[in-house]
Amino acid sequence: METPLLSPSSPAETAAKPQKTRIWFGYLPLRSEVLPLKDGKPDWAKILTNVLAGLLIGLREALGGIVSSSLLFTSGNNPELSLMFPFGIGLMWFTTAIGTLWYALFGRLQYGYTIAQDVTGILQATLLSSAAENLAEAPEKVPATAFAIISVSACITGIVQVIVGKLGMGQYMLLFPTPVASGFLGSIGIVILRSSLQTSSGVSFCAFYPTDMHEFLSPASLCQVGLQFSTVAFIRLGPKLLAHCFPGIDTPSKFKFAGLICQLTPLLLFHLIALLLGLNLEDLASAGWTYRQKGAVGMSSLWSMYNRSDANFNVVLSEIPRMGPLVMMALLCTMTGVLGIKDSFMEGPEGDPAPLEPIDFDRELATVGTSSILLGLVG
Repeated sequence: METPLLSPSSPAETAAKPQKTRIWFGYLPLRSEVLPLKDGKPDWAKILTNVLAGLLIGLREALGGIVSSSLLFTSGNNPELSLMFPFGIGLMWFTTAIGTLWYALFGRLQYGYTIAQDVTGILQATLLSSAAENLAEAPEKVPATAFAIISVSACITGIVQVIVGKLGMGQYMLLFPTPVASGFLGSIGIVILRSSLQTSSGVSFCAFYPTDMHEFLSPASLCQVGLQFSTVAFIRLGPKLLAHCFPGIDTPSKFKFAGLICQLTPLLLFHLIALLLGLNLEDLASAGWTYRQKGAVGMSSLWSMYNRSDANFNVVLSEIPRMGPLVMMALLCTMTGVLGIKDSFMEGPEGDPAPLEPIDFDRELATVGTSSILLGLVG
């Protein structure tokens, strides 16, 4: 019986495989990870599939950016912050796009992507509300100060993530007690529900109760709250209903596509009904169904709408000590996000040179942290 010239784990075979080059803040991408190949040539069928999947995910995250902007700028019930809502949508889209591109290039899990976290958004909203209260006598400084707080918090969060990763302390973040994390997330969920009720009804809330129960129970308010819960129910139950009506929707990819359709359908129906009733956007805004438009918010306006010189940096500095929970939760979200991806995908996708390689949590923190610093500096 002849012995193979090279065993499967021989150094020669290992050397023949492409290896990911480690750099200070992650890894350099490989051509096989960026471009699906078949016999050394581009696999156009898989490229088209990836492009379509990216478009669907982008559409879904565009809706998520609107939700995140609402949580960040309208949950505090401050007029100056609420007017930043259209700007916030563009800000969320920009940060999501840059964060996703950065991680796709330098991260280890290319099949994961970076999005804004509602948990950290709520914590940032608390900081912005506190700053707005401190600037009650100078409301014109609230928008620029809020923007500065967002940038500073992104930089501080990124610096801490990089330091924790470079010190090799990433694995210790997993020792954070699960009940404590669950309780914290539960309390954040209550805040999100309260914020959604306040936004949909147009009535201010104190703690978890409306300040004006009579106004909250008015027909206009209940109609908007009813639409909110109907939308949630449709998004949650719609895919199962479609799968029941169309048995062909039995694969995970088709089920997710059905979920996207259910997310977009309420929005399309709302504007279709408004169009049939002859209502324009100004009518809807006057009735409290939509936000008022504040001019065009293009990409360039992210850097020109608010001037850093208009910010009150004494207020910004006073909010830094309160950023501890935000930084801790950002660290925890990064770690649990990596664990969630690895639990769902036990091995890397096709094109991954080492699909079973153990994940380096410290390097993941450095990659995500560097992108946060970059976004904070350019923001």
